[in-house]
Amino acid sequence: MFSIPPRALTGALLAAALCLPAHAQTDITIYRCVDPSGAVTLQNDVPCPKGSQQTVRKVGALPTMPAPIAAPAAPAAKPAPAAAIPTSPTAPVASAPVARTPPPPLFQCRTWDDRDYLGDTAEPPATCVPVQAMGIDGTTASAAGTSCEMRRDACTAVPAEQLCAVWKKRVDEAEFRWKFGGGRDDDRKVEFDRLARIHRESTCVGG
Repeated sequence: MFSIPPRALTGALLAAALCLPAHAQTDITIYRCVDPSGAVTLQNDVPCPKGSQQTVRKVGALPTMPAPIAAPAAPAAKPAPAAAIPTSPTAPVASAPVARTPPPPLFQCRTWDDRDYLGDTAEPPATCVPVQAMGIDGTTASAAGTSCEMRRDACTAVPAEQLCAVWKKRVDEAEFRWKFGGGRDDDRKVEFDRLARIHRESTCVGG
């Protein structure tokens, strides 16, 4: 209960109305009381005491204040891009190992006229060696013709423990004949390529 001078009654009623909760839904009764001494009081929903002059005023319910509009939600931050994971360069694909075989056998051969060579077989074809025919007078000048005698080269197998060294020697000799034998003979190059390939793909070469 409080006292307000008469000249401030209107302002007090307005202040009382403003002090009401914003969510009030019913009318409010304000009692203006004047006691025998002339003091004025305003009471909210409480009647004046006996012996007071009472004035009643209804104050309508104040409208409910609208709920504040929610601020739009900030867009979700995009996740930072994942750091690129360095990848190792693709490892080169290992080539399939070459299936190597022992070198083919070799034979040390000698011709009928004492020339040595390396051959692939123990029995090379026989060679027809020319033989001069003797005339009746014992000379060759009047011989009616010449004949030949078939002769075979004598060949011996190269021992297994020496094969790789002898194969290397054979390839080197074939290369020399091709490059320095006088002119570039295609047959000599073909022979060198054949021998070099056999040696390169054999167990004589590492790997």
